[in-house]
Amino acid sequence: MDLFRKLGSLAIASRLRRLTEWLYKDGARIYQEQSLDFEPRWFPLFYLLKESGEISVTHAAQSLGLTHPAINQIAGEMSRRGFLQSTSDKKDKRKRLLRLTQKGRKALSSLEPVWRDFESAADDFLSEAGGDFLATVGRLEDALKEKGMYERITQRIKKRQLRKVEIINYQPRFKKYFRSLNFEWLKEYFEVEEKDEILVSNPYEKIIKPGGFVLFARLDGKIVGTTALIRYDKFTYELTKMAVKRSAQGQQVGRKLALSVIEKAKNSGARRIVLLTNPRLTAAYNLYRSLGFIELSGDQPWATPYRRGGIPMSLDLKNKPKT
Repeated sequence: MDLFRKLGSLAIASRLRRLTEWLYKDGARIYQEQSLDFEPRWFPLFYLLKESGEISVTHAAQSLGLTHPAINQIAGEMSRRGFLQSTSDKKDKRKRLLRLTQKGRKALSSLEPVWRDFESAADDFLSEAGGDFLATVGRLEDALKEKGMYERITQRIKKRQLRKVEIINYQPRFKKYFRSLNFEWLKEYFEVEEKDEILVSNPYEKIIKPGGFVLFARLDGKIVGTTALIRYDKFTYELTKMAVKRSAQGQQVGRKLALSVIEKAKNSGARRIVLLTNPRLTAAYNLYRSLGFIELSGDQPWATPYRRGGIPMSLDLKNKPKT
């Protein structure tokens, strides 16, 4: 049984690589039997230089859709065999220019007839396979340029992680986590100020009783994150005291907490959520921006004057928050 066929789309990259290796292996055998000092993997760059005459490494990488290291590696191999020469651009010494040597141009007279045989044979087996394979490959390339597999897979991982995070409303037995998680976070990045101590030690009296909320995130049965909404006025809540255990960071805990407090505020009739973040907290800042928060200028009456300072941000709840 062919495992790759059984695995279907899960093994698409491995299957395409195997197909490429079959073709390269047969190509290398043909070159060897025809006494041609040539490697199949050189073909794209060799042909590009044949057509362009001279090209920079950057433009070669862009034209072929390869990385700079890949172009440099192939160019190095071709250079060592005497087919390619590399020089510095007279206008920009940092730029390397590639061109075929006399030996490389001379080899074309022997290579081009074999390339035509390659093309004819490829047309035959593509015809036998049925369908327009090259057109399909082109569509695959276009789709991956629009959104690569890294982005496609990452989006699915994040959605799966988001579903795993359970959000729990405040309960007295969780009070200790509100304090410990925030202290852990504050001690790592800043210092615990008196205002922090008062708030995290009295979440019910200082946050919930005046109309706010405290939420916790549970992952795999453990409390790993927390945050709070403090009611500033009838239509405004402040998102504060967001803390995620270091071992759970990168698992969408912060995003799930933020989405949950946004929903809480909307259901409570609020029109906006405000917050104060810090320039040092890049991940938090990027999270808030991704959810639609925008920076505010000037002093804000709701902003607690912490010594660590911060960037005031606001989310308009009349607009649907991003997920």
